[in-house]
Amino acid sequence: MNWQLFLPLLATSVVTMSGWYILHFLARKRDIENKKKELRINYLIEAWRRLERCVNRKNTDPTHDIENSIADIQLFGTPKQIELAGRVISNLVKDKNANLDELLEELRQDLRKELFLEKIETKIQIFRLKG
Repeated sequence: MNWQLFLPLLATSVVTMSGWYILHFLARKRDIENKKKELRINYLIEAWRRLERCVNRKNTDPTHDIENSIADIQLFGTPKQIELAGRVISNLVKDKNANLDELLEELRQDLRKELFLEKIETKIQIFRLKG
């Protein structure tokens, strides 16, 4: 056996296979992180839409939308969003009424940041047509 040829070939093979493994590991980790981020963003966007749909509406029962939105925020939200959702729950239980503006604003700013959109300073304006 020619050791002068075998050892460099073996070293090259080991380095190449190690590189493949490391690249696969890193790509897999990146894919998992991207999927988590995508899932979180999708759930929070849907929660925002359901909450926004409840604001300033008459003659509709928003119970289901609010319950689902709060549950999604408690699962996927940031600590501040979870705290704001808790305040909404407390106000609903105590007063049967809650202001969603602060929670909607926090969700909007966080989602814009996650989606690499510029920060918006104007307050949310909910527009409803009477009909």
